[in-house]
Order: sequence, then structure tokens, then C-alpha cells
Amino acid sequence: MKPKTFPSIILAIALSAFFFSIHLSAEFKAQKDISYGPHERNLLDVYWDTEYKNAPIVFTIHGGGFRFGDKAYCNEDMIKLYMSKGCIVVSPNYRLLKIGTEVSIKDCVIDSAMAVAYIQEHAEKYGGNPKRIVSTGASAGGFISAWIAYNDNWEWPAFAKYKPKKLNIVGWFGNSPGLPTNIINFVNSGDPSGFVIFGGKKEHPKTPASMGHAIQAMLTKNKVWSKMVYIDSMGHVPAKRILFNPKTRDVETYTAFNEFLDLVCYNKGKPKGGDVINVKKE
Repeated sequence: MKPKTFPSIILAIALSAFFFSIHLSAEFKAQKDISYGPHERNLLDVYWDTEYKNAPIVFTIHGGGFRFGDKAYCNEDMIKLYMSKGCIVVSPNYRLLKIGTEVSIKDCVIDSAMAVAYIQEHAEKYGGNPKRIVSTGASAGGFISAWIAYNDNWEWPAFAKYKPKKLNIVGWFGNSPGLPTNIINFVNSGDPSGFVIFGGKKEHPKTPASMGHAIQAMLTKNKVWSKMVYIDSMGHVPAKRILFNPKTRDVETYTAFNEFLDLVCYNKGKPKGGDVINVKKE
């Protein structure tokens, strides 16, 4: 037998690396631009692990004042945090308010709810649990995610493919969410636990931290678990810095959020609730 030549060794190494990369890609999957409705922005991305079985599902809904933004809001840090907790991650687009169109804020909400209904129907394809969904969002996406979490009366449009009586939301997280009184008044006994983060002096005038205190008071009144994080020195949507970015995150906030995910995703633990974490950050 002739000895292997140098090029043969290189090829063998290359093939080994190739098959190793296939093995890795079999563990992590990303499927993008899945259509969940008839409109061009009715698209969503899904991130999951092929070994998942009956995994919780986290929706991340982008902000942008209902006029801007897209599903790329869900960045690598967010995906890593949620998947480290064994969660499937879903990020949808929704119709935006544009001059010359009749799209309303309610349409933004309905689109996002349709995305949840779609995944609820197809959860098993991704190894997900259709009865354990966490609704999250930032700014306008926080408004939408809260509506999805706490509204229990859906009037589905004729074009909606799936029209469940209930969206199976078990937890809600808002990052500087817009929370008008009508959404706060949705909250009832037995509703999903809530976790909110707000900035302070530099927070957007339409999303003051007082909204966080108001919904926490309503959750507490209805005996629903809640946690609020307040960062006086920071501005709008501080969670990417204070929670998701591993280089800048606040340890207390990160620990509390992990406890929240354990609670809503796995019914694990009994973390303290009804309190406010005041973060001292420059």
C-alpha cells in the first residue's frame, strides 16, 4: 500500500472538519422568513435546537414606534440567552404604519398575535410546547407583547389561517414597553407573570417608568407575580445593555431574569416578586 500523500492528508482533515460542522449544524437550526399570513411583512424567524422536546417558546417582538423596525431586532445575545434556558426563539415582522395605508396599531397587534397562533399550531415541528409561550418585546413591541399576554378576547380577521380561542402565554417581558391604561386594565387574576425594565432620566417621554410601576401594581393587586428593574441613569430600551450583553449586563438583573424564565417556562423555583431592582449604573 502506498503511503498517503500530503494532499490526501489535507483532504481527510478537510472532510473531517466538514462532517464535524454538519454535526454542529444539526444541533442549532435557524429558519427565516416563514410566512404566517397574507401580507408581505407577515414573516417570522425561528431559532431552535434539534434536540429540543416540548421546549418553551419565546417571542421577541421588535419596536420602532409602529413605523419602523424588523425581526432582526432579535440579536445573537438575545438568542443565546433564551436558548441557554432551553427555549425556542421566534422573531416576527408585522405590518407598519405608513402614510397612504390604512394600517392601524391594532393591525400591528393582530399580525403579531397571528404569528403566535401560527407557532402555537406548528410548535411540534420545532420541538416546542404549544402551551408554554413567553411574549416579549421592546418599546412598541412591548406594547404589542403585553396586549398578546393579557388580552383574552381575540377577534380574528377573516384572512387569519389559525383562530385559536386562546393564546397560550405563560409569561411576559417588556423592555421600556408602552403601557396605556387600557392594556394595564387587561390584567386579571391567573394571568401570566410579568417582568419589566425601564430607564430613568433619559427614558422616552412616551414610555415613562411610571407605566412599569402601574402595571406592577395591577399585577400585584391580582396576585400575579412580577418584577421590575429600574435604571435611573439609562434611557430607552436598556435591556440590550443591562441584561442581554454579557459584557455590560447587571448581575442582579440577569439573575432575576433567569429566575423569571425558570418560573414561567418550567414552574421552577419561588423567586421573590412584587419588588423593584434599582440598578446603579453609569
